[in-house]
Amino acid sequence: MKKLIILGVIIIAGVAAWFLSPSLESVVQKLVHKYGSQVTGTDVNLKGFKLSLTSGEASIKGLTVANPANYKSPYIIDLGSVSAKVDLKSLTSDKIIIEEILIDKPIITYEMLSITQNNVKQIQENVAKNTASEPAKQEKSEGQKTEKSDDTAGKKVVVKLVKITGAELNALMPTSEGNEDSVSLKMPDITLTNIGEEKKDGTNIAASIATIFNKMLATASQTVVKAQLGNLKNVAQENMNNVVDDVKDKVKNLGIFGK
Repeated sequence: MKKLIILGVIIIAGVAAWFLSPSLESVVQKLVHKYGSQVTGTDVNLKGFKLSLTSGEASIKGLTVANPANYKSPYIIDLGSVSAKVDLKSLTSDKIIIEEILIDKPIITYEMLSITQNNVKQIQENVAKNTASEPAKQEKSEGQKTEKSDDTAGKKVVVKLVKITGAELNALMPTSEGNEDSVSLKMPDITLTNIGEEKKDGTNIAASIATIFNKMLATASQTVVKAQLGNLKNVAQENMNNVVDDVKDKVKNLGIFGK
């Protein structure tokens, strides 16, 4: 398995890479860009990564996930302060234990192009499409020799605690006059526990990180819906009125806020 390095894989791959390379930060940056970009279909980049091999504490700086094409804002996600704690004893086993991942003040940009198209929904669809075949690929690759840096991505993992606090959501929407309005919203805090523990040997990294990433995007969508932004409703209604009658029901089912 070689995909979905959005957040947790940075820590998992980075920790193990320490034992394989004298330049940990460079290794992690390359992994983040290569595999993160593959799974989201957009550029994923990281500015800095530091790890203490005595305490197992790690810090991440400048992780960004670019928007798909045709969106005005450069990023859909710009993470704030990210720290983690890894069970160092688990690094040499087949199951890596991450004690906690703490994300403080990330910025998520929700940008709406039309009644059926927004960046959150598009990235969710990209992730689903690009990870759908991962289990089969992983089974096929078992027993085959790969590079050590890529072996890291195939390890099982358990994440005991994830906390996302102080997230800010910037909602960008078109107006009926052809301009664009923006609204800043506070997202509710997110807590996830015991990711992967439902399976005896832990779960693969893609499934673990997909859980975290999709929860963040789903919460962003729910925040927009609950805010009942006037312009979003007006734009949706105006577009709906221009849809031919016999396809209205189909369009309604598509939704405007993602999954």
